[in-house]
Amino acid sequence: MKILAINSSFRGPKGVSAFLIDKLFKGAMEKGAECETIHLAELQINHCIDCQLCQTPEHLLNCTFDEKDDANFVFRKMREADLIIFATPVYVLGMSSLLKTLLERSYSTAKVGEFHFTKSRMFFHHVDQALMQKPFVPLVVYDNLETKMPKNIVSYFKTYSKFADAELVGTLIRKSAGMLGVAASQASNHAIADSIFQAYVQAGRELAIQKKISKPTEKKANQPIIRLPFFVKPMLKLGIGKDQIEKGHARMMRSVMKRNQY
Repeated sequence: MKILAINSSFRGPKGVSAFLIDKLFKGAMEKGAECETIHLAELQINHCIDCQLCQTPEHLLNCTFDEKDDANFVFRKMREADLIIFATPVYVLGMSSLLKTLLERSYSTAKVGEFHFTKSRMFFHHVDQALMQKPFVPLVVYDNLETKMPKNIVSYFKTYSKFADAELVGTLIRKSAGMLGVAASQASNHAIADSIFQAYVQAGRELAIQKKISKPTEKKANQPIIRLPFFVKPMLKLGIGKDQIEKGHARMMRSVMKRNQY
């Protein structure tokens, strides 16, 4: 069982994204999985420039940047893997540009003039099955408390799953990431954080054994590290205490953003 994590955080191995990948891999390796992380921040991936060279008869499926950057290296690792973890922070309500750039480069691996129906009955062009049709898990990391913050990324990967015929086998969303109190190598004494970490280790075990994260484990891994009292949301709707809560949240976020570690 080979699991590949593609970490698209600009902090590479120094951030919370890498820390959480390591937690997953701890559990996966306990069950005999072979695990590897690629940090896109350490590689050179050129943007697809839509030159269409890869679609010409003379250069079919050969990118103009072949042998000039690391895209084919990553694609080779993806083809060799049995399961892929796409890890990304939320940047301006979307995925990291490092990951988007890599995914766009997969254009050169497809015969875009050849169309088929996917298993989800979606009309889509040919894809490299060995590359695109791997079971996968999105791991989305961000500091904000709001649950809508990662919606664009989650929606993207659901759509990706349908068009690429790639099975979505779990979705890990870590909000309030900076509150974990980690510096990528430090454990936290916070009870909820410890519970989250244990869930990540268990998710790794499940991926290694059954290629899927169970719903109870996913729910535990995605639990909020900060829980607002039940009466706060009704108060906010009425405008009661809004200024105080905003000021408190702002103080907390300034403290978190100083670490800027996801």
